[in-house]
Amino acid sequence: MERTTDLIDVAKLLKKEGLVSDGVNKGSISLRLNKTEIAVSPSKLSYEELNENNINIMNIDGSAISQPSPISRDTYFHLKIYQERSDVNAIIHTHSKYALALALANKEIPFVIYGMKQHCGGKVDIAPFYFPNTPECNEAIIRYLGNRNAVLLRNHGLVCVGKTLKDCYETAVFVESLAESYVHALQLGAVEDIEKWKEVNYG
Repeated sequence: MERTTDLIDVAKLLKKEGLVSDGVNKGSISLRLNKTEIAVSPSKLSYEELNENNINIMNIDGSAISQPSPISRDTYFHLKIYQERSDVNAIIHTHSKYALALALANKEIPFVIYGMKQHCGGKVDIAPFYFPNTPECNEAIIRYLGNRNAVLLRNHGLVCVGKTLKDCYETAVFVESLAESYVHALQLGAVEDIEKWKEVNYG
């Protein structure tokens, strides 16, 4: 299993690559440490400040094991995903620029390029808006994520999941790059959903 230090490294990489920034655009990141314990980034701290002494450790049922820092309100949808998806060991939530643009416009990303199969597991749905840290928000994320690896949250941002932090990070990078291309493509004209192309061999 990956460790808290791996979470910190990926969090700082997200900041370096511009997928998150400080303040309202920081998002959240978490890691399954074992079957029952989750490490999750805190609220009110820059990713550059993260270290092993300020990461919150939670039981999967939501009770705190170690809480040296304020708990992010995102923590509870992270826990809900871990409870519902035993295959998920890492979660990254961002407000990255182009993914957020689609979330604000209430536009999902159809299955428009074949690479979405590997990184996303198919199209990227958009979940309806509910205020964070509510049962309705948590349930909507689970429903629209399904068995895939990414979901947009209307008027909020992007959630990616993975079997490893590396997989999860690569999906977050992929979706943001795809979202940028998709936003530009929509300005040029219609974009075809390749799921409609029956001759495609999905393998």
